[in-house]
Amino acid sequence: MDNQPLKDSVQSPSILFRLNGGLYCADSRYVSTIMKLPQFTVLPDTPPYISGIFPLRGGSVTMFDLRAALKLKSMDEDFSDFTSMLDARKQDHVNWVSALERSIETSERFTLATDPHKCNLGKWYDNFKTNSSELSAHLARLEEPHRKLHEVALRAEHCIEARDRDAVADCKKSVFEEARDEYMPKVLDVLESAKEIFRVREFQEMVLVLSGDTGLGMVVDEVLSVETVEEEELGTQHQLMSQSPYIQRVVKSRNYDELILEINLPAVMRAGDDVSAQQSSARSAG
Repeated sequence: MDNQPLKDSVQSPSILFRLNGGLYCADSRYVSTIMKLPQFTVLPDTPPYISGIFPLRGGSVTMFDLRAALKLKSMDEDFSDFTSMLDARKQDHVNWVSALERSIETSERFTLATDPHKCNLGKWYDNFKTNSSELSAHLARLEEPHRKLHEVALRAEHCIEARDRDAVADCKKSVFEEARDEYMPKVLDVLESAKEIFRVREFQEMVLVLSGDTGLGMVVDEVLSVETVEEEELGTQHQLMSQSPYIQRVVKSRNYDELILEINLPAVMRAGDDVSAQQSSARSAG
């Protein structure tokens, strides 16, 4: 099979896509169809980077999982890591409220974060980036209740300015109940519902069906655009290029600040051919 595109001297656009948070591209001359990942059948006894097969236009397309081929985390692992992190941040704030309650009851100094930007959740949120406008808008709902929750600790300290001991106790009880019954539930609810939004909006797997009689489709996270890229002079020094046969150079685009790793589609096709040959041999032997 001839894996060469039309004339290499012709400048052709590249298909830019996301993979495990990184930016990648592939020569559009090798790609016949871009589509959302359909329902598929898992193939037994295949390498990890061959994830399944699905029907298309009277034939079938074998799925080449680019994450697995590049030894990146799977989407399931990404989702598990994200949900585990959110569960940990939820528990942090349950513990924070419990510590505040103990501080109020014992009159001991409260030592946990009173600045919402200095707790683990605040540090994560301030640096979190997503391509999903829905997830971004949802997490923005976290800011006000999270800020007010942490401010409760400062308000409790000011309760000592009340007229007498009973007034101080009533003041501390009142502000604590705000934290426990109003602000903390809102924070926990936003974090819990973010899990499903992350799963649905961040995981929009797509397939680049390769040209010719390859019967191969490369699975990526999300296709972003089709545009012309330029070679990055420092590309040959990129560590991933020496680690994987599926990355051939580093390029750049005027529309993105990030460096872009270009996928070696002939190498992908050769890997698909090898798997097909092994399967044919196994069927013949059987």
